[in-house]
Amino acid sequence: MNQFHVLLYKPFLHLFIALIITLISSVNQHSFGHEITPAIAELSFKEGSVQIDISLSVELFLADIDASSVTDTNETEKSDIYDELRGRKGEEIKQLFTNRYSSFSDLITLRSQQQALTAQLVAIIVVENDNVIYPRESRITLIAPINRDDTQIEFGWDKKLGPLIIRQVSDGVADIQAKTDDQLYSAYLAAGELSAPIVRDGITTVSTLELIADYIIIGFEHIIPKGLDHILFVLGLFLFATQFTQLAVQISLFTIAHTITLALASLSIVSLPSSIVEPLIALSISYVALETLWHKHIGWSRLTIIFGFGLLHGLGFASVLLQIGLSPQRFLTSLIAFNVGVELGQIAVLLIAYLLVGIWFSKRRYYRTFIQIPASLIVALIGGWWFIERTLL
Repeated sequence: MNQFHVLLYKPFLHLFIALIITLISSVNQHSFGHEITPAIAELSFKEGSVQIDISLSVELFLADIDASSVTDTNETEKSDIYDELRGRKGEEIKQLFTNRYSSFSDLITLRSQQQALTAQLVAIIVVENDNVIYPRESRITLIAPINRDDTQIEFGWDKKLGPLIIRQVSDGVADIQAKTDDQLYSAYLAAGELSAPIVRDGITTVSTLELIADYIIIGFEHIIPKGLDHILFVLGLFLFATQFTQLAVQISLFTIAHTITLALASLSIVSLPSSIVEPLIALSISYVALETLWHKHIGWSRLTIIFGFGLLHGLGFASVLLQIGLSPQRFLTSLIAFNVGVELGQIAVLLIAYLLVGIWFSKRRYYRTFIQIPASLIVALIGGWWFIERTLL
């Protein structure tokens, strides 16, 4: 290696090492119990009022964590407060939230086409948290009186409370009975975003472009920054490939496979519990990384395995869409847009890896010894640890 290569090698090697250290540190943070997930709000029209039932982690609000700036509670200095609150009795959390509801209501936007509405807290259910490793989901019920001529409602909250999945549900009220499920409003609201006007006795319209943009963002965010396990799987494919064609074939098969199960699971044709899917995804990460140690060339066995793992990852992707609750009328458009977002996220991961490592080192004689094998081992170890964490801990 000449002096020019040494000088060029060092800064990028340091950057790559920093990336690996970041991934290793994420092992301690990557936990189902600390990942921030969107709250879910179900809105229904009653006689003379609108009711909103919200499932959320009340402890996030009580700990004063800004859910728009982090994806994991361990990323904030208030994580100790949040963990302590999760360990408290349900009645204690209920009382704390009730006492601070006025502060919570200040973060809510609820209005008709006529005026701003005031939502009153009428109920809160906080279950006991037997295992503080996992988050506790509480349910609060808000009711706001509306006039007979209030035919549209907009709902949202401050970005500090994070993203929100909002669904309009039928409650048997006469003026909504004519609406079918695929005409009821359903949307993913980014942090701080306000819903479209939700119509009481008609069809809520959301433009196709808005719908596509929303689901592309959801799909992308499911990879970057939220999908660390999917990122590592894609990096495992990248580390195996020393030629572009090898990488293209692997990514193409993976994409085709996860698209199939994503569609089937979203249609409720195929279903597996997350207690099975998530540990298997962790194992898939370890396998694709470890295979790099004893195989240098792509073969049918690896391609078959990658296709199988793609089917598995599709079930993981589908959990996001199932949580949102797609309506039949919007299913195909939302599914395609979500998948586009996922692919853009994967391409971004590969592009970053290529610019940091591939373009500089993949053709060097020392690449396999000093980069490919060590990095694959690290990825495999992280996947193995997640498997243990998701099954035994």
